[in-house]
Order: sequence, then structure tokens, then C-alpha cells
Amino acid sequence: MVEKNTTRKNKVSKVNIESSDDKIALIIMSFIVDILYSIFFIVLAYLAFWIIVVLAILGFIVRAVGSDHPDDLKNFTKRLSVYMSECLDFSSQVDKEKPFPFGKFPN
Repeated sequence: MVEKNTTRKNKVSKVNIESSDDKIALIIMSFIVDILYSIFFIVLAYLAFWIIVVLAILGFIVRAVGSDHPDDLKNFTKRLSVYMSECLDFSSQVDKEKPFPFGKFPN
């Protein structure tokens, strides 16, 4: 009878150990997913930066030709800079909401 009780205690403690291992594995997987999302959005912010640079140069060329800076170009450049800021805020864990591919593009 005494042996049955110890066997039962071992099974219970083994279940508790497995559940704590599962919790640790979930925490580690969550951390890895957060790192991958951060890297992804840092790359998107980097690409958005270079697109903004190209659009700024294009704006200077349009102004040099003698016409006004198109409002659509101004609006898109502003929206893209806000998007870049959102990507960097998410990557630095200032904001928990995921930007554009998983959320909406800034207005």
C-alpha cells in the first residue's frame, strides 16, 4: 500500500513538471516570435526610409522643373513616414499593435 502512494505522488509531480516545462516552452516561443516580428518590421522601416528618400528627391526634381509639389506625393510621403514610425515603435516595444501587413496603413 505504501508503494502505491509513492507511485501516485511521482505521477502527480511528473505532471506538474511537464506543465511547467510547457509554460517555459510557450514563453520561449512567444519571445522568439516577438523577435522575428521585430526584425521583420525593422526591415520594413528600413525599406520605407529609402522609399521616402527617393520620393523626396523626386519632389525636388518636380519643383526644379517649375511645377508645384504634387499633393498626392506629399500625402503619400507623410503617410509612409508615419508607417515607418509605427514599425519602429512596434520593434522597440513602445506599441503592442502590429503595423500595416497585420493592421491598417496609416491615413
